[in-house]
Amino acid sequence: MKKVMILTLSLFVALFSVSCIDSSSAEDALAKGIQGEWHLSSWSGEMSEQIDIYVEFKADNTFNLYQKDWNTPIYYVHYTGTYLIADGVITGKYSDGKNWGATNGYNVSLSKDNGQLTLIDVDNSDDISLFVPVTIPENVKGGAAVMTTRGDEMFNI
Repeated sequence: MKKVMILTLSLFVALFSVSCIDSSSAEDALAKGIQGEWHLSSWSGEMSEQIDIYVEFKADNTFNLYQKDWNTPIYYVHYTGTYLIADGVITGKYSDGKNWGATNGYNVSLSKDNGQLTLIDVDNSDDISLFVPVTIPENVKGGAAVMTTRGDEMFNI
């Protein structure tokens, strides 16, 4: 009986360990997969035709965001901050401490077919942003106005 209990306990520990490794490795793959530069290809939000966004997710969990919208129709605005991926949800904070976008973050996924990055607001599944991998143009990076704070009137990603 003692051997059966030890064997059962050993199997339970092994199965638990494997399930933790699988979920953390999937999380790691997702985190590594989004590293790079992206361009907003479509967004389901209001006035979506009046916004253009480039974003760079870095390995150190920081980001660079370049945004042009109705407030800045001639130039991009550059924001920085940090992001975190946990349980398939990405959240972030701008360098001024304000949360980005959705209150509870975005469900994040990568398409293996075309490399598309999809962000869906956790609290509003109708708010969907699709990004494609690109190299952010130098004229966007070099011509962007650097902002130290983010106004409430600006779009969220």
